[in-house]
Amino acid sequence: MKNTTNTARIYGDEIFFNFIEVPFEELEQRGDLVGQIKNRELDGFITKNVFTVEEVNEMKSFLANLNEDEFMPTPSGKMFPAPFAIITDTAERLEAYYSKLSLFDKHKETNSSIGNLARKLDNFFKSAAKNYRVSIPHNKIKDKEVAPGTFRMFYPNMGGLHVHCGNLFQAQSMFYYSLIKNDIDMDDQLSYFVVLQQPDAGGELTIYDMLWDKVKRKESPENNEFVIDDNDKPIYVKDVRSFAVKPQPGDILVFSGGPIWHRVEDIKGTVPRITFGGFLNFSNDNKEVYYWS
Repeated sequence: MKNTTNTARIYGDEIFFNFIEVPFEELEQRGDLVGQIKNRELDGFITKNVFTVEEVNEMKSFLANLNEDEFMPTPSGKMFPAPFAIITDTAERLEAYYSKLSLFDKHKETNSSIGNLARKLDNFFKSAAKNYRVSIPHNKIKDKEVAPGTFRMFYPNMGGLHVHCGNLFQAQSMFYYSLIKNDIDMDDQLSYFVVLQQPDAGGELTIYDMLWDKVKRKESPENNEFVIDDNDKPIYVKDVRSFAVKPQPGDILVFSGGPIWHRVEDIKGTVPRITFGGFLNFSNDNKEVYYWS
């Protein structure tokens, strides 16, 4: 059933895409929610309280104690491990990616909160995509798993995350995708993230009433004022209908981030926004789901 009612997690003048909330204890009974996004019966779902307050605090403590040189700086904060976007066209960048990923793998073995994150996330996807086999894709040069996700910290007053959609990354990351060993349909990829900390204000995910089939370009990645439609006309995002999605700490959001344009609003106050997230999509034979970053 489509959600049309404002809640603390999903709100706006009109909820024009089908985003729903699911209590974690009901996940097994709600069917193949990931498959429902593929079949366009659903556009996104927030699973509430997947991680307990204690588990969230343990992950935040891990990040607070992480060596600063293990993070990768970003225009709006920092990330760990490095995301796939750093792999462009050189073996050196591939080595840098796996160097950071090896640190993450080491922490999985030595830090209980990171080991728990990896196990619980995998079980979550196996429940939410119950009609599919679920795994992490492999890089065909290294023949190793890629990252399952990345921690991301957004600092106040640094701009949030610019207006984009996942399909926009295809042209920007062709080299990385060409190195994936598994046979994945990269079109219309899904986005996911676990919320560890929300800021004092801001940081919500803004969902725009714009889809990739009509809007495929931006003047530049950083431009938050307008996008360009198929007739080469600018569409000013301030004039586009939108609503907000703001999962709470411990929640997991999965949504159709490939075709739906969206952004993370600037962080206000003094508290950073902290998430762990990435992407997922289906094999070309529609038998498997992969998740990665």
